[in-house]
Amino acid sequence: MSGVDTVRGINYQHCQAILIALDVAADNSVLGIRVEGAVDALDLEVIADDPGGAGPFVVRGLQMKSRLQPHTWARAELLAIVHRWAELPLSADSEFSLLTDGALGPSGCAVAAALDEARDGKYDTVAELLGVDVEDPLCVVMGRARIVSEPGSVEALLFSAEMEVKALLETGPTHPDAEKDAADRVNELFRVISTRSGLPDLDDRFIARDEIVSIVGDIARLAETDRWTGSLVGEYVTAVASEQIDDLVVPTLRASWQSPSIRLEDLALVSGPLLMTGRTGSGKSTLSRLWRRGAACAGEKVVMCHAEAYIAQRLDRLVADAVGTAVGRTLSRRVGRQVLGDPSVTVILDGISEVPQQVRSELAADLRIHLAGVRGARVVGVGRDEGVCAAVFPASATVQRLYPSAFGRLERLTLTAKVLGEPERGISSPVTSDGGKPAALPGASGGDMEDFSPRCYEALAQVEHALGDAAGNPMLLELALQLVAGGVPFTDRASVYELTVSRMSDRANGGDVRLAVAVLGVVFAELLDEGRRYANPLEWERMVAGAAVFLEERGVATDVAAIREAVARSGLVNAVITGIGRTTLRVPVHDSFADYFAARAHADGLVHLPEALLENDENRLWFSSQMRMLNDSEVLAVAKQLPFSLVRVSDSDHNTISEQAPGIVAALLNAVLPDDTDVEVTMWRTANGKTMAQAGTGATMWVDPAQAPTVFEGPTVVAEDSDGPTAVAVRLWRLILKQRLRRDRRLRPRAPRSCQEACDQLSAHCREVIAALAAVLADVAPPGAVNRLQETIGPLGMTGVVYERQRRVFGLDGWPVRYRHTIAVDLAAATGSSPPPEERTGAYSASTDVVSRVSTSPEVTAAKAIGEAVTKLTRNHWL
Repeated sequence: MSGVDTVRGINYQHCQAILIALDVAADNSVLGIRVEGAVDALDLEVIADDPGGAGPFVVRGLQMKSRLQPHTWARAELLAIVHRWAELPLSADSEFSLLTDGALGPSGCAVAAALDEARDGKYDTVAELLGVDVEDPLCVVMGRARIVSEPGSVEALLFSAEMEVKALLETGPTHPDAEKDAADRVNELFRVISTRSGLPDLDDRFIARDEIVSIVGDIARLAETDRWTGSLVGEYVTAVASEQIDDLVVPTLRASWQSPSIRLEDLALVSGPLLMTGRTGSGKSTLSRLWRRGAACAGEKVVMCHAEAYIAQRLDRLVADAVGTAVGRTLSRRVGRQVLGDPSVTVILDGISEVPQQVRSELAADLRIHLAGVRGARVVGVGRDEGVCAAVFPASATVQRLYPSAFGRLERLTLTAKVLGEPERGISSPVTSDGGKPAALPGASGGDMEDFSPRCYEALAQVEHALGDAAGNPMLLELALQLVAGGVPFTDRASVYELTVSRMSDRANGGDVRLAVAVLGVVFAELLDEGRRYANPLEWERMVAGAAVFLEERGVATDVAAIREAVARSGLVNAVITGIGRTTLRVPVHDSFADYFAARAHADGLVHLPEALLENDENRLWFSSQMRMLNDSEVLAVAKQLPFSLVRVSDSDHNTISEQAPGIVAALLNAVLPDDTDVEVTMWRTANGKTMAQAGTGATMWVDPAQAPTVFEGPTVVAEDSDGPTAVAVRLWRLILKQRLRRDRRLRPRAPRSCQEACDQLSAHCREVIAALAAVLADVAPPGAVNRLQETIGPLGMTGVVYERQRRVFGLDGWPVRYRHTIAVDLAAATGSSPPPEERTGAYSASTDVVSRVSTSPEVTAAKAIGEAVTKLTRNHWL
């Protein structure tokens, strides 16, 4: 290990020790900490007094290890570290944590997941890893160990410590000297820890809780004004209710359990955790802010948190930051714990699919603990990717889903009139909100297409021609319309962002923004490679300076000070107040701009796409493919790692169909299809010059028209003049999927003769749907994408109540059902003959009837669910 790495490792250990020390200061049941434990297996011990009178003992042992990219943690070394702790006598009564800023490799993730399962009393996986019987006592010991991987920086840990101290200073967090006082106290604690860790005597390395409290203050104390159960809750509600967000572009919200759109105010009546997902710019954060303000106006409590500010094992810190930001002062973690313990609170976690995988894993562990409680705040996850977001919640939790709806024709026209400044001829704008509630849309209030001017139609037609189905994205639509209003031509999504960046810089007199864009591209590409779009201030400055040096080494003259000023003037990068430390995170003006900047750097040849592509990389892939056609190896990597992204990438594929095309098309198809045998692709050109391609069992090659197979022998497409090999492969893939998703329809079962029989029929049907889903997935899911499809589909079991038959004027009598989707099937027949409740909220918010549900065969139901999931992951109407 080099000298620099050694210093970094020591600093990381000491910063983590500071955070543990602050936890100890807030817990009067603990005696203190020992830095550099009694044995080499532990870097820090948390010591308490045995309630049975046996004296002090170690309640928690920790190791902290720093590891920089590209090095990762693998199975063998992690098991060796945990084994060393397990062999210690103290492991019988203590817990163990390995804290690291290094990433876990695939086998390392498997170890961490096995330990997580063991903590829940599930020992099968950890027993297999250890090579012991599931009844071996070692499995129980391993159930008290965990691995916490959180790539980040020492600065973020110090900022978090300073904030916790600042929140409870006797002078108050708003005092002019509060920041300096907090920093001085943390520095003093750092000095004590670093000094004690080098002492040879065991007792000298012990730091008592009283000594920690004397340095940082009594952080177990909480002023009445800072108690959620006191006056703080009223202060928070008042502050949030006054937020000025009336001009936001507001999409409608659709719920998975009902056909009509759902109102934000109705979400208070829906029980259990929720998930709101949609592509970047679809309006998720806007709806979250409106929900928060609307709830406050009604005297209810919704707290909106930024997931990028999350620090491992500190969900309470994140929530306290969100409340503190609203009321304008720093608050203690104890406030976060009080909020999380309040069952009348809804906590929104925004951006959970846009943080690194290791951070999501730690957040998932925190949520598992929180949701295991009988009562507590309701949690709502918000993010781009439905499958990734769903995986953050425990598998046992029933998570209902929400989706911002793409703008329809009337909504698009109304926004067009608003942006162009055209009179709306008596129609109130649907894109503003009043009192925290989105106004009614034109379609809901009798609006008419004829109420818009010809200029609106022309402008919208220009946008729709350039953006296609992406024109329904509220944010992207507004950006494009602003270009139309300014007379600026554009051709596609990437050009909309490019021209928007230029206009933002021009309006702010930011000078030549090209160098700034290049620097931002290098910076955000590096951040995206780590799975994030944000950085703390010190890290940000270091990365900007490093990107400038990077460009200079490639012959591009840069002036760091001028670039910083250009970026600051343009508004391309914002300082988002998250409560971390005495300053703020640096983030793009919208997260999609980070993807654009990184893609611009890829297209300009400054940086390469990462070798390992993740779901979080999809947006920059689409931008990159629009700015530069991807080569064969890049496209094949997309097909293997992000197969559903291949659909949008193919939209920009205009490569020449060469002699190698059959092999390229076949390789792409075999990457996205689950077949055990290779799919062959035969191609030929017709007499009129059209290129044909057929997937089948014939040889992968070009053939003469006379030797061409019959068109109906297999899936066959006619290539358009502008199609490249990727476009041909995607069109063939679509035909194959459509064929494989066609399933036989069974005869409708006999009509139930009792409520119990109806309940039994529906229960059996649900179980058959779940079984059919696995079979259909095996036919259509790309290799490695089964889990993503399953998470996007969600559970297809049902928990609910079947009610007595309701007579109908037309059609068969129905047996109403109120239910929610769950993993298990748990349906019960209602007692008595009472009708189902009118409202579609509460525990069972979805509704159906038995006859209509069981009339569709389980195979067709499963295939439909898969097709809808594939459409979500590709583009509208693709299947």
